[in-house]
Amino acid sequence: MFRTSFHTGFMVGYSAADAVRAIRDHGYDAVELNAETLPWAQAHIGLETPAGERAELARLGPYAAISAHNSDFGLKDDSRRTAAVEWTLRLIEQAPDYGVSTVHVIPGNDADLESLYASLSAAMEKAGKHGVTLGLEPIVGQRIGTTPVALEALRRVPGLKINFDPSHLQIMEHDIPGAIRSLGDHACHVHIKDATGTPDKWAFVELGKGDIDFVDMFRVLKSQNFDGYVSIEHESHYFSDDKRGVDQVLRDSLEFIRSTAKQAEA
Repeated sequence: MFRTSFHTGFMVGYSAADAVRAIRDHGYDAVELNAETLPWAQAHIGLETPAGERAELARLGPYAAISAHNSDFGLKDDSRRTAAVEWTLRLIEQAPDYGVSTVHVIPGNDADLESLYASLSAAMEKAGKHGVTLGLEPIVGQRIGTTPVALEALRRVPGLKINFDPSHLQIMEHDIPGAIRSLGDHACHVHIKDATGTPDKWAFVELGKGDIDFVDMFRVLKSQNFDGYVSIEHESHYFSDDKRGVDQVLRDSLEFIRSTAKQAEA
């Protein structure tokens, strides 16, 4: 039903190449490359990744997307925002070296909307020159974390797409089908991650143990003719003390997507 992917951010201690091999060996259709420094791990790729390594990774693909999250991307502070934008533009330039056609960003911490729109417009211009689709991921607690504000960003930055992560929108809105119906036509990539709670108290949890009805979500995605990748972004080890190891998470997550897709087609 959908093409599957797995985000390398969970693959702590793996080189980028080894992470890609492990994900592909478990049967995923593609890989989402992490370029973000996470609370539990360093990025797998970045501006310093040598051309030879980029070429090797290109041979190991395909790739669903690059996660190019930078917390300073929407700041009003010009010096920090400028540095974050320049970093993002250079990463977009490198995306074709990996064979990647989708890069997604986040609003960033303490974002100012007008500054964020300017950053997104600059990134859109660069993406267009390099044949790259740019997606924005609404994030819980950030200035763009709900469907209406995301739709306004799409209006203000023509050509921008959405990286649809239901975990954030579940916490913020508790209406994933409604969010998909509003944003689905703009979705270039979808994260698979479960969540519980409200904006005041929330957690990302093991798939199937949160509040998201993924069967219904898949049905609505299909009705919206979404044909991109659904990518596991596993973070429950950090947010809810999930003790499973990498191999088990890779196996369980792929089985979850496959079984959910079958139920959605029934």
